Amino acid sequence: MCGIIGIINNDEVNVKLFYSLISLQHRGQDAAGMITSQGNELFVRKDLGLVQEIFNIDNITKFKGNIGIGQTRYSTIGSASKENSQPLFINSNDKIALAHNGNVTNYTELKELLAKQHIFFTTTVDLEPVLHLFTIRYNETKDFFEAAKYIMQTIKGAYSIVGIIAGKGLFAIRDPHGIRPLALGKKNDTYAFASESIVFQTLEYEFVRDIAPGEAVFIHDKTLDVESRILLQKEKAHCMFEWIYFSRPESMIEERAVYKSRLALGVTLAEKLKGEDIDVVIPVPDTARSCAIKLAEELGVKYREGLIKNRYVGRTFIMPSQTSRKYTMNIKLAVIISVVRDRIVAVVDDSVVRGTTSKRIIKLLRDAGAKKIIFISSCPPIKHPCFYGIDMSTPEELIANNKTIEETRKFIGADKLIYTEVDDLKKAIRRDLCCACLNGKYPVELSTEEKSFFVDDKKFR
Repeated sequence: MCGIIGIINNDEVNVKLFYSLISLQHRGQDAAGMITSQGNELFVRKDLGLVQEIFNIDNITKFKGNIGIGQTRYSTIGSASKENSQPLFINSNDKIALAHNGNVTNYTELKELLAKQHIFFTTTVDLEPVLHLFTIRYNETKDFFEAAKYIMQTIKGAYSIVGIIAGKGLFAIRDPHGIRPLALGKKNDTYAFASESIVFQTLEYEFVRDIAPGEAVFIHDKTLDVESRILLQKEKAHCMFEWIYFSRPESMIEERAVYKSRLALGVTLAEKLKGEDIDVVIPVPDTARSCAIKLAEELGVKYREGLIKNRYVGRTFIMPSQTSRKYTMNIKLAVIISVVRDRIVAVVDDSVVRGTTSKRIIKLLRDAGAKKIIFISSCPPIKHPCFYGIDMSTPEELIANNKTIEETRKFIGADKLIYTEVDDLKKAIRRDLCCACLNGKYPVELSTEEKSFFVDDKKFR
């Protein structure tokens, strides 16, 4: 799950890109990069690490032009390497650059198709076949919308794309199901595409609208004319995890406030816990906080901050390996002992994915003297792999795939374990959702070979 940004017609596009990427840092911590365009010339910098580790006052000033795109990377296909960092670009007749959020599920098929045309990859990231195919079609037709339509007809999976055609303009493409988010913002005669609307608050832009599933938008460099077409739209299936975990609470996704969705989940959970003896409700910071506040309010129970997060540690879920997640957890959270000692504690988390983090949290609370621990997940049991841009692509790593709720409870060490249900999510979020990781219903079907690719790719990352 990456963060992407595209901006056009701003004299400080380099600075605006930097602050936009900072706003999207939560969506990916493996790498970051940006490209700007001046005429037919591209200015590029990308590397491993956080945005503020890669960019500084000296190198930002070297970016020229009034169009730019950027990405914060969360690795799902291809290793976390400088070569796989985005944006990617190609020096064709018209220089073209792309950045994306999502997964291309037919990557191997596309790689073989391009190899027959004597096009070989220099990266192992799934954006590269998109870049080549788009460029080939654009060079043949000189028509952005023809190239975008070809991408939608050829690429399988989930993707939101921002791109530059040097000297021509800025564009965005969203997959036909709208699995990954993408929105349009505006300030005077400056436009921006972004993964989340929080970017528009940062830039003091107006939120205009979400890019529709199957829509392609082109903003011309000279005239700033905005052209938009729905090219191939299928049943909407927005990733439910955006509202549960990934997006910042300030953001609007599909015009539904993330914060309000999390509050609504708190109301749902309160119904499941009525009559339960609870002394205090605490959240696992930070994404579960909104839900926990509402849960406590509905139950008439004290809400307290019982777990404190080290603000200098990143999101453990999107760490690249289980080992790094384990060590990071050891320094990520600390307990306020006076809040939990000798009390019945209801601890609210956004989800239980692998179970290791939950187990560690419960141990911390036990060691701090909690009398009883009720562990609550605002997300239903995650039983199936995600192939659309979240790093849980193998069934074996998902605790709910091979354990019942009771077995999961025993594994993590809770006295009681409560989940929401899929219908609860739909009621709280109020949008057409992709819940494939919960119910196995994939909006974009995958062959056995395509599923195997994700397993093999993960082994060698």
